[in-house]
Amino acid sequence: MFEILDKCLAGRVGKLYTKSGVIETPALFPVINPLRQIVPLSEIEKIGYRQVITNAYLVMKNFRDLAVELKIHNILDWRNVIMTDSGAYQLMEYGFIDIDPDDILKYQIDIETDIAVILDIPSRVDTSRIKIINDVEETLRRARRALEYLKIIDPNHKTLIVGPIQGGINFDILQYSARCMSKLDFDIYAIGSPTTLLEEYDFRSIIKMIITAKSYLPLGKPIHLFGAGHPLIMPLSVALGVDLFDTASYALYARDDRLIMRDRTVRLNELSTEYIPCSCPTCSKYSVKELKELSKQEREKLIAIHNLYALHREIEEVKQRIKEGTLWNYIEEKACSCSKLQNALIELKLFSKIFKKIDLETRGKVHGLEIITEIDRPECERYVEKLISNYVPPPKKVLLIIEEFKERPYTRNVLFRTLTEKLRRMNILSHVHIAFLNPILGIIPHELSEVYPVSQHEYSELVFEKYLERNIDVLRRYLLKTNYEIVIFLVSDRYLKSKSIFRIGYKRILIIKIGEIESLYSIADWLALLIKRVIYSMEGHLPSSQELS
Repeated sequence: MFEILDKCLAGRVGKLYTKSGVIETPALFPVINPLRQIVPLSEIEKIGYRQVITNAYLVMKNFRDLAVELKIHNILDWRNVIMTDSGAYQLMEYGFIDIDPDDILKYQIDIETDIAVILDIPSRVDTSRIKIINDVEETLRRARRALEYLKIIDPNHKTLIVGPIQGGINFDILQYSARCMSKLDFDIYAIGSPTTLLEEYDFRSIIKMIITAKSYLPLGKPIHLFGAGHPLIMPLSVALGVDLFDTASYALYARDDRLIMRDRTVRLNELSTEYIPCSCPTCSKYSVKELKELSKQEREKLIAIHNLYALHREIEEVKQRIKEGTLWNYIEEKACSCSKLQNALIELKLFSKIFKKIDLETRGKVHGLEIITEIDRPECERYVEKLISNYVPPPKKVLLIIEEFKERPYTRNVLFRTLTEKLRRMNILSHVHIAFLNPILGIIPHELSEVYPVSQHEYSELVFEKYLERNIDVLRRYLLKTNYEIVIFLVSDRYLKSKSIFRIGYKRILIIKIGEIESLYSIADWLALLIKRVIYSMEGHLPSSQELS
């Protein structure tokens, strides 16, 4: 059973229940080598991991009946959750393994693993399209067969079963695989395998893989991303709906003296400082120089421990960001330090409709948005979409658009209250609809000023001009659905210098240039009088001096 506790974007904090314990997601499974494990499992547990993954194919080849008798938890000396892969990695590496899909599935049940993976055929990047099609069909055949066979070998359904989705960067094949696999009742669905793409920092392709598969998978089931455990990709993957990861990178990188950091991977000999910017036991005890002086075996173990700490910190940070509702902020922070991650965010924008569909529209706690880059946030996109498609403007004669106030909500600003009071006293407030011009959201009718995210966002001036042109277009689209007789703008040079506002093309527009928006207070009387004159002129008569007073 998978229980979802909290959400942000499509990311979930949840609980995955297994027969050996509960996994809090998002979660990372360190890959355990049953023959040569560089970091003891007791140390892995001490770091904070409560789940590991090992290779059932290697266990079967080396322990066979002993593992069936003692069970996998005793073989590894691990009392928490164990997931077993079926040998697909060896199949991908060597092209062939001498194992039957039924046999390896039954073996996983016999050794009492908690989570078992069927024997799928991974899609290599360098494989021909026709072979990938055949491999996907074979994986689907095995998946259907596995579910039937499990009714015999695991009738009480004690073991959670994983259905792998293949196709790689052949996105139409991947889509087909996900659509077909989603019709099969697996406990967990896994997307494989982006390992080669991750090595090349091809985050854009990984993002496309996740979104393509996620679009067809049941929302209530956990999603595993094979071999993608790195701090650069995990936050964005979680934001797209990935719940589980596995990685051997902590050990593989350590072999080459590579250290995993929150925003990069760095070789030990590339560090120019004496101390590593990390507080894990390895970095707290050893300087760079001291690590270099250790034996290869000891250094490898210590760097692997550091890498495990770095990965665990990242998962915990992502969980906290989900609970705070600030996961997107964190992703943008990451993207600022990696151009290829920025490209992945651009790719994400191309799939904005799908992303908005799986993002939460409302949540228990509302947190402010920080617009750091020019990438559109789902919350902002949704506001614009609903403004254009759902919002019905009131039947007013005049639309008064005021450059946004610094204070939010806008309607609580003393300038707004002063102006509306003067319009009320002149008996013309019922003819005037007031809205605000915002560089991120476009136009904000005053009655929506307290709707999320209108009052809950901040933006950098660096993105002002990049958003401005787009949001003038939002204003243009909004005006197409209205029937105001005139639109009056109160804006500063900030908006006027782009010239876009002059190209809106509405039937009647009056643009009034002001200095700072705060100067509105000093011209409130004049503005109210001007609006009254405009209304009277549209009605075909001039007001008397008494009416203008």
